[in-house]
Amino acid sequence: MSAANSKISNHQKWYHRRLNIKRIFTSSIGAMLGIGTVAYISTITGVNFIMPPLGATCFIAFVIPDSAFAQPRNIIGGHVISSIVGIICSYCFGQQWWAYALGVGVAIAAMQLLRILHPPAAANPILIMSEWGLSLDILLAPVLIGSSLLALVAVIFNKFVIKHRYFRVVLLYVANISESIRIISSPRTP
Repeated sequence: MSAANSKISNHQKWYHRRLNIKRIFTSSIGAMLGIGTVAYISTITGVNFIMPPLGATCFIAFVIPDSAFAQPRNIIGGHVISSIVGIICSYCFGQQWWAYALGVGVAIAAMQLLRILHPPAAANPILIMSEWGLSLDILLAPVLIGSSLLALVAVIFNKFVIKHRYFRVVLLYVANISESIRIISSPRTP
């Protein structure tokens, strides 16, 4: 057997990692509780707070809660900003093929500029432009309330069930913002 054959290639490493059954179980339960809570509140209120990108949000919030993408600010803000972009693109350009591309591109740029990165939210302009149209009501329900409910469940679940310090990344944001303000406000020498 040659040395080349005995080594595992990079694209096969994922297959050989040890599975953490407890982590798989808890993240799956968290995702079920998150979507279940949003769906249940939708049912009892008669108002739809469910939208497909929330499924992908569950993956990030419960499987990789250490990610900056999983922070409540990013979950809620990303969905709201991307939905606003979708409404504007739908209003200005309709359902043109290039308007979908523009909507997703502008939503991604806006999330980066505002530092509220949440990848599942990039689907919101497509959803709004193809399904929901121009209604500003969607910003409240399902976007704002649905993403807020899911973020709340994620914070509670991650803090009390898996004992995760959820706001660790928020502290990094505060430190970065303070450093930026200090640099900007310091006197410049010619």
